[in-house]
Amino acid sequence: MANEVVNRKENFILVQVDSGDVENALSIDYRGQFFPSTNTSAAYKIDEQEKAEKLAQRLNSLNELNYEFGIAKELLTIKV
Repeated sequence: MANEVVNRKENFILVQVDSGDVENALSIDYRGQFFPSTNTSAAYKIDEQEKAEKLAQRLNSLNELNYEFGIAKELLTIKV
């Protein structure tokens, strides 16, 4: 049991929440762009919570700008 505690590793994923409270994990494609996926095992994994929170904050800022300028039709929220 001690070995399980020592080797424990956590990964964090980003989840996109739309206006209808539908959640989708974010995956990353070959171009390095995020896209929503219902398959959580394919989600982009981040090893540090602080990095995940910063990335979510940046993606939320970009989404707000896209929504403000009419590029995105729906305001989405990214959560860790």
